[in-house]
Amino acid sequence: MLMASAIFVLIAVMILLTTRPAWSSEQIPCWKARAFIAYAGSSAEAEKLAEKNGYTKSQIAEVRRRCGL
Repeated sequence: MLMASAIFVLIAVMILLTTRPAWSSEQIPCWKARAFIAYAGSSAEAEKLAEKNGYTKSQIAEVRRRCGL
């Protein structure tokens, strides 16, 4: 019983850590910004996708400046 509940808690923690939205203090890595653009097909759609993933407009503008996008 204890082992099953420990496994359940560990799985729940893993899910929460891997699916959490971005924190406002995080920078978007250049590789992730390029991946958003490649996946979405355009910069405008990539911006919408980034916002859905929890990034702010200021973070998006900063990554464009920093990575030359």
